[in-house]
Amino acid sequence: MVPMEPAKVMKLEKFDEREWDAAGKLNQPEFQCPFIMKYLRARAFQTDAVILMEYANAKSLDSVVKDKTKNLSNGTYRALSKQILEGIAVAHSAEFIHGNIKAGKIMMHSSNGSTKVEIADFGQAKVDAANQMGVTACGTPVNMVPELLLGTSPGNNKVDIWSVGVVLFQLRTHEYPIQAGSILELTKKMASGRIIRPSSIQDDQLWNLLTKLLEFDPNRRISAAEALRHPYFISPRATNEISIEAKRLTQNYTSAFQRGEAQFSKYNMDPTFTVPTIELLKFLNVYVEQEEQNILKAKQQQRLQQY
Repeated sequence: MVPMEPAKVMKLEKFDEREWDAAGKLNQPEFQCPFIMKYLRARAFQTDAVILMEYANAKSLDSVVKDKTKNLSNGTYRALSKQILEGIAVAHSAEFIHGNIKAGKIMMHSSNGSTKVEIADFGQAKVDAANQMGVTACGTPVNMVPELLLGTSPGNNKVDIWSVGVVLFQLRTHEYPIQAGSILELTKKMASGRIIRPSSIQDDQLWNLLTKLLEFDPNRRISAAEALRHPYFISPRATNEISIEAKRLTQNYTSAFQRGEAQFSKYNMDPTFTVPTIELLKFLNVYVEQEEQNILKAKQQQRLQQY
């Protein structure tokens, strides 16, 4: 990890120290996950709170969603989807609800030619008390969860599942699953309980997974752990669509571990989780690891010139 720590500044009245302390649970060994952005420390000042976060050197998934001229390969899309669901599954096992997942809050970080997602803003996540909580209908209207918009049931961790379904739908189609020009129109479409399958989703297993994530009834909506066991991720087709580069990166990491040059990581040794950075360059427009090194070299030169 490059020694950089981005800071998030927020008004002190919006910073809940109890929630921050509770979020520290995600740093405990049994809940640590590379796909959740770590919040390192926080400090309160007179009017503001400053939060230091784990560094992510690439853009958010929003850059992929908004670029309608390019599409992810099947293998890369599946691996990114699996990373996101794994992060949510771990957070939910720690009894946390994010409550506002969207593409812009899922950052990307590239290291040694491999890219991982980092789900941000878990520092302001809510504790899931008995799987029930007063989740507010935050976010942009078309990104809202049906049970919160319609008021049909209290929010629980299934709000995150719907939101992940929206993100995965966007990553494949570059559109929201439900499009509306007003709250009234959105409410009517939500009440209909129907999402139209777009022509861009040809994979029947993927569509089946998305319909289970975007199930309007939260009681029937699958969990993140269940989603990871869906045929879309474990079928022979899923194995066949793993890229040669993903397999190479996995083998390189495994060899480095065997030589004692890398720490054990079940994710870096599993090609189904591996996203080659080279396959994302068309969205990033820059090789982020090289750009990162250039920045560090420039900073080092500045320090030397000061002496």
